[in-house]
Amino acid sequence: MTFLKENYPLVAFIAVYLITKNLILAAAVWSAGSLVQILTSVFNKEPIKKSHIAYFVLGIILVASAYYFDDENFIKWKTSIILWAGSLFILFRQVFSKKYIIQDLLKANDVLKDTAPQSLLVKINWLWILYLTGFGFLNIYIAYTFSTDVWFWFKIIGLFASTMLLFIISIIMLKEHVNLDEPQKPGPEETNSDKNDP
Repeated sequence: MTFLKENYPLVAFIAVYLITKNLILAAAVWSAGSLVQILTSVFNKEPIKKSHIAYFVLGIILVASAYYFDDENFIKWKTSIILWAGSLFILFRQVFSKKYIIQDLLKANDVLKDTAPQSLLVKINWLWILYLTGFGFLNIYIAYTFSTDVWFWFKIIGLFASTMLLFIISIIMLKEHVNLDEPQKPGPEETNSDKNDP
């Protein structure tokens, strides 16, 4: 449910393209979904995520350009622009804030221990920076070399699979500094003894 709540514009994009094979229409639906996310946050008086605003603004610009010039390649550039922006964001945070991408990815579950050395976090950061930058260029190559259908599946499956692979590699590199064990729940005896303590 959490995945659908956060990513339903992407799900709608995939569904519309598979049904219509119209990339511009599918991208327009994605942008509309991003607008719905923004309005939902406003109505619920929740903070508006910057990523939602970025997806909406960028999406509208590229959809309008694709429609005006009748060139769906404008839509395909969106993936590369987002990846390159993410790469720069990771780099700027490393340089100016000493914060690292893997810390953000593992923060929610408190998986990453405080023992991870900064040098290792920097190496992993550079892996992500190089990956995002390289995939952005590869996306453009696929977009202009192969059919839209090939690009579509490359974007949906290739990006997801390669990102998950890099995440796993990052975890392996941090194997001595991550805690993947379930937290131990106190047994009945421990609970009772706690209650008897003064």
